[in-house]
Amino acid sequence: MFLLLTTSLCGTADAIAYCCAQKNIPFFRFNADLYNYYDFMWTQDKFVIKDPTGRHVSSDELCAVAIYKAYLPRDDYGAFEAFVQGEEKWLKCTVNYIFRAIAVWAMERKQLRLFVPSEFNFEKTKQMEIAQKYFSVPRFAIFWGGLKPEKRNVIAKVLHQEKFSDGQFAYAKVVDTDSLDTFYPWFTQEIAAGDRDATILYINGKIHCFQFARRREGMTDWRVTQGTDQNQWLPWNPETSFLKKVDLYMKDMGLKFGRLDFIIGGKEPEFLEVNPCGQFGWLDDEKLTLHHEVVDAILDPKTAITL
Repeated sequence: MFLLLTTSLCGTADAIAYCCAQKNIPFFRFNADLYNYYDFMWTQDKFVIKDPTGRHVSSDELCAVAIYKAYLPRDDYGAFEAFVQGEEKWLKCTVNYIFRAIAVWAMERKQLRLFVPSEFNFEKTKQMEIAQKYFSVPRFAIFWGGLKPEKRNVIAKVLHQEKFSDGQFAYAKVVDTDSLDTFYPWFTQEIAAGDRDATILYINGKIHCFQFARRREGMTDWRVTQGTDQNQWLPWNPETSFLKKVDLYMKDMGLKFGRLDFIIGGKEPEFLEVNPCGQFGWLDDEKLTLHHEVVDAILDPKTAITL
């Protein structure tokens, strides 16, 4: 039995479930945001989960476990349909703890596959330090208080996915370093040479390359087009030598899966970041080729997470 730890809001989990059905793979989905619709018990001997349809799975039946987008944010996003008034943050922290514990349980048994259980082991600072061995990387700065870079235009980014108190998310934006209030911690990067976004989906050594359909021009963050017909990607065919560097980088990072972002169109691709649990649904075709490849990778013992 393949256990997927995720949420009901995850479209990739929907596609994975569909692929498992096509392949006749026994599959059980555990949605963190609907935890109260499941029955659950974990003792010294094993854990047992019963889903809303009445299906059961016990830990001794599992052969593979994957955790994908299962983290519950502390804000109102992904709110429970029913909870103890005023205690939702406590509930979310508790559910997150249990899901991490299941992931660790699976990792110790070499059953946790492909996706790393926590992205906190792969901070942007570590990503860029290792990336410099293989790629051109725009210089970065993290700063506040009296220490800051010299005055110039840079790209300001966020270091995490937490939203602001008004529910808004900060996209990448060109700013003047002098315009930043140094009471707050900032993360900035030099503006990469190039005029087009590119992304690479890495699945257990297989590399799929895409480029954004139009040039950046005034747009500094392609994610603003998500959910619109402007979010269009085309095949990208970089040189073989570059693909070898991608593979070496991912092995150096200890990752079996990831989506890597670059800026292209300049002298050479400029590395931005790798998301160890990156979304990729919009890159797939109607046959769900990439999702099928992900399912195959999860079932491959060679993708066991051993961090």
